[in-house]
Amino acid sequence: MQACPEGQNPASLGLECEPDEFAMDPLFRQTWTNNADGTRSGVSSWELVNDGACVGTADLAAEAEAAFRHLTIAPSHIVVQPPNGWTLVNVPTITYTEPGEQMLDTTLLGIPVQIRATPTSYTWDYGDGSGPVTTTDPGAAYPNHTVAHTYEQPADQVTIALTTTWTGQFRITGTPTWTDVAGTATTTSSADPLQVYEARSRLVADDLS
Repeated sequence: MQACPEGQNPASLGLECEPDEFAMDPLFRQTWTNNADGTRSGVSSWELVNDGACVGTADLAAEAEAAFRHLTIAPSHIVVQPPNGWTLVNVPTITYTEPGEQMLDTTLLGIPVQIRATPTSYTWDYGDGSGPVTTTDPGAAYPNHTVAHTYEQPADQVTIALTTTWTGQFRITGTPTWTDVAGTATTTSSADPLQVYEARSRLVADDLS
């Protein structure tokens, strides 16, 4: 099968779609038999299989949902303060990420589609067995920080992990209307290992002279 045979095109069939729909080309079919000597016999005339159709977002909703779960969304980058791979017991360790929408291009049922992923919640695991912390706030850098964790015990190494939950929308490429995708997608990222020190006070001699 192929699109219109010579001398015909979708416009000649009078197909008109709404601004947020995609016009699928008509399909025509021609059949024949391949002979052993490489020739063809019984070649049929062209047959109209599909006279074209206007495809909208409702026709693509299920495919968009499946694609959203499988497309590659870049994981959120983790920033830790202090920034040098260590922190102190009983002092807040600041974490944050810098979220942003991501645009993903794909094809559904042969139609070019854009999917927009938007971060909506963040689940932090601070690696010390304290349990995850979920927030809709991505956090911020010191001194305007809003997300932090206080370690209670020293540790040679803890790994901070972040799971980001994303919601999606999709549209046929070139059309103005975005439609929500059912369900969510998640990504997981990890920071470099962090060492937790315990600060100890010490008495020292002071020469007052």
